[in-house]
Amino acid sequence: MGLTDTQLALAAILVPLTAALLAPLVELISVRLRGAFSVAAAGLTAACLAALAPRVLAGNIVVYWMSGWTPRAGLGIGISLVVDAWGLLIAGIAAGVGFMALLYSLTYLQHETGRGAFYVLFLLLIAALIGFALSGDLFNQFVWLEVFSVAAFALTGYHYEERTALEAAFKYLVTNSIAALFIAIALCLFYMQTGALNLAQIARDLPSTPASVIALGLLVAGYATKAALLPWHFWLPDAHTAAPAPVSAIFSGALIKVGLYAIARDMFTLAPGLAAGPLREALLAIAAASILVGGLQMLQQQSLKRILAFSSIAQMGYVALGLALGTPAGLAAAALHLMHHALVKTALFMAAGLLTLKLNLHTLSEGGGLARRLPVTTLLVCMSALALSGLPLFSGYISKTMLEEAALAIGRTWVAVIAVLGSLFTFTGMARAVYHIFFAPPRAPDARPDLHEFAPLALLPIGLLVAASLAVGMFPRRPVAQAAWPAARALMEADRYVAAVLDPAASPPAGAEWHAEPSPDPLDWRHWWPPAIVVAGGLGLAFFLVRRRAVHGAWAVPIQWMSRGLRLWHSGIVNDYALWTTVGTTLLVAALLVAHVWG
Repeated sequence: MGLTDTQLALAAILVPLTAALLAPLVELISVRLRGAFSVAAAGLTAACLAALAPRVLAGNIVVYWMSGWTPRAGLGIGISLVVDAWGLLIAGIAAGVGFMALLYSLTYLQHETGRGAFYVLFLLLIAALIGFALSGDLFNQFVWLEVFSVAAFALTGYHYEERTALEAAFKYLVTNSIAALFIAIALCLFYMQTGALNLAQIARDLPSTPASVIALGLLVAGYATKAALLPWHFWLPDAHTAAPAPVSAIFSGALIKVGLYAIARDMFTLAPGLAAGPLREALLAIAAASILVGGLQMLQQQSLKRILAFSSIAQMGYVALGLALGTPAGLAAAALHLMHHALVKTALFMAAGLLTLKLNLHTLSEGGGLARRLPVTTLLVCMSALALSGLPLFSGYISKTMLEEAALAIGRTWVAVIAVLGSLFTFTGMARAVYHIFFAPPRAPDARPDLHEFAPLALLPIGLLVAASLAVGMFPRRPVAQAAWPAARALMEADRYVAAVLDPAASPPAGAEWHAEPSPDPLDWRHWWPPAIVVAGGLGLAFFLVRRRAVHGAWAVPIQWMSRGLRLWHSGIVNDYALWTTVGTTLLVAALLVAHVWG
């Protein structure tokens, strides 16, 4: 007898949570069994969500009320789990990335101490991310947010004997605690306005008042910190640099996506008509700035993990662009880009972890001459870099093409231009990194005489993720039609969400007529001109950077000043980061409030 939909939804949270509690007991039985137990728990979690997917992606909304406290007279007084296609997408990403990262950790952590605490915290992080995505109550979202924040803080400082790890964990703690404070204030304001914390009930009853606008702005800013959007992004590069590779993988592959999940939920389900125009315009500006600053910072970094971290900031900008467009096509592009980034960036951080751990390679200058000795790793990293840059036959090409077409369809040509420019920076940054690490002449040719390819178990998760990106890029029809568009539709049909939660006995409203556009053809040469620009411009710029040629002429002065300004802005001082977190929130809330007051 199979599990019901509600039992599957509960199991997706309870399995990793229970496994986190049992992991120390398993360790007492067998240290070797501890890692396999954690991987099995993550795999079972992913299987529960996969079993739930067919009905949810078909348009059904699964609702479960804890202890049977169903709504009375339209009031959601209990605690609910709500699974729609948008929430399932994020929960599935968290489970899938968590499973791959734990499988990878079996090799990565085999010589590390403190592995028992690692597996407990990692499973707790997975459970909290999934619980957040499936929660239908804003307060319980906040509880799950605090749970995964504590786990993430501890995992960031996993190498607590190193000063950089403690510093990165402290920066994470300070900036994300400020964000949590903003979110808590927003919840208080929403409760004052509606007397409720259930997401659906607030969406139904929320009045259009200045207090509601302030609450929405605080909520979006708080979750923008989790998503590492500008100017709330400062914690991410330091956290990625200090954390172990499996932690960096789930941070980039899943954790920051939870922030974008919440922003989208707030914009389209919680308050779709409240300050909608100004909020979308503000998010467009934030997304464009994230893409450009993240891309430019990639070109200036010497640490491979910092390059990948700033790339994550830029890639989250692409998702925010799709959300800000506000059209079904834009939302579908954002959903697919979330899946693409989870696949590719997880693979890249795993590869970076192997290079750092096995070869003690921390900066680009320490690499060189590895392509011949590590051919499989070189191939996987090159393919991941091409996918991240949005080149044809990979998943990034499909999502970025969908985003560019969605922008052009509503006359936002500049958005498409920003998207192409961001891809050019990404290609340049990755080409520079790949050259220095794998193809440049080594500084000491005989420094690693016994170097050989990494263990198959270490490369297996990377290969599976790259293969999945290639499969989506070559055969995009099913992922687009059966995952991306249902997620977009779930966001656009807020009325069905509210009705399914607050009036489960009644049949949900039919929803608007939809026309899901077909996925781009990966072999359609008409769509290949943006990638051609990216490759041509990126190779030229990468050659320029690799050769370290001096920049001359009056036209180069603004570029030099901009680069210097970005380096100074990322000062590494936690006080500065706390200040910018507050300034960004203040500016966003003030802009929304002024727009609301002026109509």
